[in-house]
Amino acid sequence: MSDIVRMVVVLSLIAGFSSAALTIAHIQLGPQMEKQTDFYVRGPALERLFGKPAKEVLANKVVIHLPDQDIPIFFSREGDKVSTLAVEAVGKGGFGGDLKIMVGIDLGAGRTNGMEVVSHSETPGLGARVVENSFRRQWQGLPLDTPIALSKDGGIIDSISGASTTSGAAVRGTNEVLLFVRDHKDEILKSISEL
Repeated sequence: MSDIVRMVVVLSLIAGFSSAALTIAHIQLGPQMEKQTDFYVRGPALERLFGKPAKEVLANKVVIHLPDQDIPIFFSREGDKVSTLAVEAVGKGGFGGDLKIMVGIDLGAGRTNGMEVVSHSETPGLGARVVENSFRRQWQGLPLDTPIALSKDGGIIDSISGASTTSGAAVRGTNEVLLFVRDHKDEILKSISEL
């Protein structure tokens, strides 16, 4: 066997074993990585939406599987009845990329109870102002049955000065959540009842 063939065989074996080891590690560590993501990335947003420590909310989670994505949903109950949802979505088309947001849904009132930014890569001082309370509080009390829009498009959400692209991404993500909850409310509640 020539030296080149021998090197190709050895490198192929090394690559195959490395790939198998990484796959096994990912499968075994996947649930722990998801818990860490929930606590450290989603946790602060959940604390603000539910007004409770993240540890109390994180156990109340279902994931709805759609053909193109998995949607994590956190919930709280009043007695035996599900009262509030926090649904994660991606607001596509921010200036620095997509925004990952979480929208709170008050099922009893039929309104939103807030919007939190889970992660973003926006410009500091401009698009990154999407996390400021003055912008996010506009999401409190919005009806679930009406799409929202920026004021420049005839809606009620005032965009961040100099960051209308980022503001639009937050609005698009919210509209995704509102449509998803309208279309899948029964499935969401059924998944929660099966826990």
